[in-house]
Amino acid sequence: MRAPSSANYSRVLLSAWLPMAVACSVVAYGCAQAPLYDWGRYEDSLQASYVTHDEAHAQSDLETTINVAKGRRIPPGVCAEYGFMLYKHGQRERAIEYFEQEAQLFPESKPLMDKLVAKVRAQTSSDPQAAAGGGAVR
Repeated sequence: MRAPSSANYSRVLLSAWLPMAVACSVVAYGCAQAPLYDWGRYEDSLQASYVTHDEAHAQSDLETTINVAKGRRIPPGVCAEYGFMLYKHGQRERAIEYFEQEAQLFPESKPLMDKLVAKVRAQTSSDPQAAAGGGAVR
């Protein structure tokens, strides 16, 4: 029995390993997809808001997350969270804008956002000083 020639051996080796190398490249590329949302500093804002109670830091982190994610997908809940923070600080009209933006970006949140907008508008019409940003939130 004769030993295989080096040309045949190279051809067999190439035909066996080339498809495997291509498959591995495709799998590696598939694992490297960009994330669906740009979460930015959202997690930090939640930590600052609910754990350390640092509202200024939380607001700054939310603003950064929203501004950085413009052009990409803003994560679910960020606009609602920022709107609620604005509401707590008496900025009701701006809060409504962000509640409406959340409803537009995520239609599944629309029923809740519509209820929040209706409540804020009802409070605004009954308390005109708060509508201007000058009243305390009750």
